[in-house]
Amino acid sequence: MKLKLILCLLGVLLFGKVNAGSPEGNDGGFEKVLIQMTGNDVPFDILTKGNLGDHRSIQPLIPIYVVLDSSSCSLEVYFEQAIGEVDITISQDGAVVYFSSENIQDSMQKTIQLNFEVSGDFFIEIEGENGAYACGQFGL
Repeated sequence: MKLKLILCLLGVLLFGKVNAGSPEGNDGGFEKVLIQMTGNDVPFDILTKGNLGDHRSIQPLIPIYVVLDSSSCSLEVYFEQAIGEVDITISQDGAVVYFSSENIQDSMQKTIQLNFEVSGDFFIEIEGENGAYACGQFGL
């Protein structure tokens, strides 16, 4: 399942910009962009028994990829593993334009359709029940 997700993501990254060699002004293009996500030092996973206060010397990997499809005005959120309850918030200039609570029990993809009339800079936040946090910025 993870291999399928990785291959899908590679396909998006390799073939995402179909109109790269097209003349300027071609509005029939198709473009997908990977949104750079940053996070805090709390990993997105279900807490287990044991020493939870150990110090991490490196930032944990974020098991979430977000891809912007500007041609359809949507976001594709890829969850690589089960991370439990998360809140997904998309805002523009501090105003929330999308909010959803999800229970991620397996690797999955969630598509978020944005309003075609909106444009500008947006901020996406994904917060786990255990305090894990990831965010990124994108523009339409």
